[in-house]
Amino acid sequence: MEKISDYIQYYTDIVDDKLCWRLTNKQFDYQSSAYSTHESGKVVKTDRVLMDDVWIKNDDELYPNIKTSFEKAIGKYREKFKFFNVSRLTDFRINRYGVGGFMSNHVDNIHHSHGQQYGFPQATILLFLNDDYEGGEIIISNKKFKPEKGSAIIFPSNFMYPHEVLKVTKGNRWSMVCWLM
Repeated sequence: MEKISDYIQYYTDIVDDKLCWRLTNKQFDYQSSAYSTHESGKVVKTDRVLMDDVWIKNDDELYPNIKTSFEKAIGKYREKFKFFNVSRLTDFRINRYGVGGFMSNHVDNIHHSHGQQYGFPQATILLFLNDDYEGGEIIISNKKFKPEKGSAIIFPSNFMYPHEVLKVTKGNRWSMVCWLM
């Protein structure tokens, strides 16, 4: 019988160094991240989240390589959980946390302000683009991770998997998120 934590999977060597470098050095038009609700739409609330983000859509030159990295992690997850099936991926979002950046404890769902379909995804997947920062650990269902550059974490997106990013104390923390429908 599996425990809740068994469905949180961590994989190394998912994103190659070259793609990590290109994503963290490309001059994207980052915006202050916002907390979104169905009622109020997109609201910048620095007590809930403090980071910058940018959405990567399928017309970006790096999209195919990014998608391949996400699919690599999905394939590994599917090897362990044979009934796991993905019908589609959302667009990709790069999260850039500076010193003091964090994301408060929450569960994922998708709102119109994110340019996505409403609803609750079946899984969340994160790619980690660097590890040369301090702080910024991610906690998922009370399990703490300090991910390596090029690694991925995938976990179900429901009330049993609340997660947060602790404050970055030195450097910049870069990750990329996608939700699986």
